[in-house]
Parts: sequence; C-alpha cells; structure tokens
Amino acid sequence: MIALQVLLVLLRELLRTATVPLRLLAYLPFRHHWRKVAREVLDAASHQAPADVDSELAAFFAHRQPRRGERAHLFVSAGEASGELHAANLVRALPATVRTTAFGGHQLTDAGADVRYQLSEHAVMGVVGVLKQLPLILRAFATYLRLLRTDPPDLVVLVDYPGLHVVMAKAAKRRGIPVLHYVAPQYWAWGPWRMRRYRRAVDATLTILPFETAFFRRFAVPASYIGHPLLDEMAANPPDPAAVAAVRATRTLVLMPGSRRAEIEANLPGMLNIARALRAREPALRVVLPHKNPRRTALLREQLRIHDGAFVEHHEGQLGTWLAGAHLVLAKSGTGSLEACLHSAPTIVVYRLRGLLSTLGYHNILSVPWIAGANLIAGRTVVPEHCFAGDDGWQRVQADAELLWFDVNARARALADLAEVRARLGAPGATARVARIVERFLLPPSSR
Repeated sequence: MIALQVLLVLLRELLRTATVPLRLLAYLPFRHHWRKVAREVLDAASHQAPADVDSELAAFFAHRQPRRGERAHLFVSAGEASGELHAANLVRALPATVRTTAFGGHQLTDAGADVRYQLSEHAVMGVVGVLKQLPLILRAFATYLRLLRTDPPDLVVLVDYPGLHVVMAKAAKRRGIPVLHYVAPQYWAWGPWRMRRYRRAVDATLTILPFETAFFRRFAVPASYIGHPLLDEMAANPPDPAAVAAVRATRTLVLMPGSRRAEIEANLPGMLNIARALRAREPALRVVLPHKNPRRTALLREQLRIHDGAFVEHHEGQLGTWLAGAHLVLAKSGTGSLEACLHSAPTIVVYRLRGLLSTLGYHNILSVPWIAGANLIAGRTVVPEHCFAGDDGWQRVQADAELLWFDVNARARALADLAEVRARLGAPGATARVARIVERFLLPPSSR
C-alpha cells in the first residue's frame, strides 16, 4: 500500500516537473499583475505594525485536536543544515513533556529528537540534484508515510525546504494531521502561482521577513512573523568589541562571493577587480574574505591563486567580527548580505547571472522589485544592488563602492538606513516565539 502511494506521488511530481515550462509560459502574460501585487504588499507592509499572533493564527489554532497518545507528539523535518539548526533549537526550547520524532541529522539527535531518517545529511537542491538523489527521497517519503500510519503525530512542523516538504505536508493533511511550516517559501519572489497548492498543503506558515506575512495572508494562508533567526544567532554570538576595534583600525573591505562553487566562480573575480580599484586609491586598505564553511577553503584559495588575489586575507569561522568592523562589504545576495546589513556594515549586494535561463528568469519571472533582503524589508532601496549577466555590470558596482568608501555623507545615509532595517526586524527571539506557538497548539493550558 505504501509503495503504491509513493509511486503515485512520484508520478504526480514528475508530471508537475515536466509541465513547469508550460506553467511559466502561462505566467508570463500575467507577470505585470503579480509585480503589482508584490509592490502593493511591500508598500503596505512597510507602513503596518505586526499583528497579534492570536488573530493571525486563529484558523491554525482552530485545527487543534485531542492528542492521540499519553504525551503530545511532534514531528519535525529539516532537509538541510541551516533548517536543521532552526529545528534543533525549537526542540530544545520545548518542554520535555513533548515527544519529538524527526527527519534531519545529528543536530536534531543531539537536541533530543528521535531521528527516523537522516534527511539533512543528504541535502539536495534543484531538479538535477533531486533526480540524482531520487531513491533516497523516495525512501524518506515511504518512511514518513509509515510513521503517519503507525505513530501519527499531533502536529507536523516542516522547516524550510519547500519542495519535498510541501509533498509531505499534503500527505499529513490527507490524514487530518495539522501542518505548520516554519520559514515560509519565497513564492512572493518566484512563482506566486504556486500559492494555491501551498494553501491546500499547510495550515499555517511562519515567516522570517516582516513583509511576507501580508503576502501569505493575502492568499488566505494563516501566517505570522516570528522574527529572523539571524538575530538570535547574532545575540548568542556577539563579536568581541576588542576584535572589532582591531578590524576597524585599518579600513577593511570584506568580500562575500557566496557559498556554492558556481557563485564563488561567478562573483569573486569581479569583486577582486573592485578591490584592486579601491587599493589603487588607498593602498593601505585591507581586503578580507571570511567564510564559515571549511569545506570551501580549498576552492577559495584556488580561486584567489588563479585570479591573482594574493593581497586578500582568507579567514575561516564566524563572520560577525569582520562584518561589524568592515568599512564596506561586497556580498552576493542572500542571508550573508542581510547579516552584513544587520552588523551595520555599508553593503553592496551583487548577483551575477550565469546562463540564458537565469537571465530570462530574472527579467521575466521575478515578482519583486529588489533582490536584497534589506531593500525588501525597508520597502525601498537602502543598499545598492546589482543583478547582471555580463562583465559590464561590475563597472556600476565599482562606482557604488567608491562612493560608499570615500563619501562621508553617503556613508552616513547608508548607516541610518541600515538602522531602520534592523529596527523593522524587531527583537531576537524567533525560536522562543515558534516554541510558544507549538507548545500552545500541543499542550492544554494546565500542562504548560
């Protein structure tokens, strides 16, 4: 029976994948409508205070049911390392009376969850990655279906990883098990046509960017902003003031070309050219390339060697000290660029497109007017951002870099704007807020 269910789901998902080009073509005539919707949501969100969780998630709490066993049973799933960190922090924040089974890896095991499948140890991305790991994904889904049948949880919490997790959410909903998605997917940027399927799959979603809540609620998905986990990470690991002062002693340019090989190869050469241009005007400046992932050390050093980057210092470990002390950061768009902004570092966001498909996608499918998290949060341009396909785009990046490096007034405006972004994200405590929502759903008031 389970084998048949897995086969049917596989066939359905393969059919969905095969029809993606047709859905994209059907979307194109309406892209201006979706861009208008996204702009309206961003404008509205930038002028609204966060709503009360009780009102935002009332429909979700209405799905609460009598628990199935003696102890409340939570199932949580994380498909990659960063999501597993959020999931593990959530498990630690819940009372011991909650029994947790999970898909994930060693972080969830260490947090006390009963990990039934090592999903995050085999993280996959993209269609090609999914096809390569298809047997693993099918085994994971079969294991999940068995758990839903033999040991059904009272609540399913799926962290990020929307591809597989939406399929898992639908399977839980068919069995009457409530589903909460933690870290909402970026459908507001790519593929808003997927909202109908998402609405049917989850009972509520938790967002980590303030404007996202308005988008999901506009499409009848109960949603609540719980804060950005980056704020928790920064609060737990504040940079040492003495170390930050040591970085600031010499004006420092920080390069963040990305975490994946393709991103590093696309962005690092252009960033190095900008560093050379700044050094030509200020020979004493320091150029640093910090990186969290030690598995990328060999690649980064190879790229520095190939592109004559001997003047660049490469450092492994946490980024906070370098970002807090930087005079300027050049960052590939993503979480790293937002982290730089939250450390009050004047930042330029870069995304160099590679290939025809990515270029067409950026110009025709992207719904929002910006790619930088700071700009989306503010609802206006507060950090320069550049998304381009050819090498000519680096000239515009260089012009902004020279302005933010040397112009005192431009730097003052940038710092004021970054303070606004930080304020809009609110206080740390994302994990505690998620834990309160889950605990309220699973446990009666007398047992909390």
